[in-house]
Amino acid sequence: MSENSKDNQIDAGGSGKGLLVLGLLGGLLVGGGLAYYFLKDQIQSSDDSSSEQQEQEKLEPLQAIRFERLTVPIYVRSGNSSRYIGNFFINIDVLVRGDDNLIAVRRSEPQLQHAFISAISSADLMQEGSSQQLDMEKTSRVLKAKANEVLGSNAVADVSVVEAMRIPN
Repeated sequence: MSENSKDNQIDAGGSGKGLLVLGLLGGLLVGGGLAYYFLKDQIQSSDDSSSEQQEQEKLEPLQAIRFERLTVPIYVRSGNSSRYIGNFFINIDVLVRGDDNLIAVRRSEPQLQHAFISAISSADLMQEGSSQQLDMEKTSRVLKAKANEVLGSNAVADVSVVEAMRIPN
């Protein structure tokens, strides 16, 4: 009889541990469900605000600010040496969304002009295989990055090189 009572105690202890584990798992499920229930409004509101911001950006038309006749010295680099090949006169459109960004670009025009000239003259922006042709896409990417660096934000949506005319030396 003492063996039967020990078996019953062992079985009772084992099932108690199983119930304890089931109870803990059930508590976690209930707690997670309650947390989701109370936090889902906050999650949805943050998703709504980001989607509203994206919709607002889509609704605002792009506005162009023209930078005309920027005179930029162009150098061709080979190894450690560089050779002056002439000047380019460049017309650039800086595209922004919203009046705040438009005002920020207008206020920073002198700084942007200086930054554009510096970026173009220091980077190798010539088309591959030609030291006489400016790579417009590469130039646009470099100028957009430089404009956003100067303004300290993503105020500039895009930069377009409208015209680039080389003046030989």
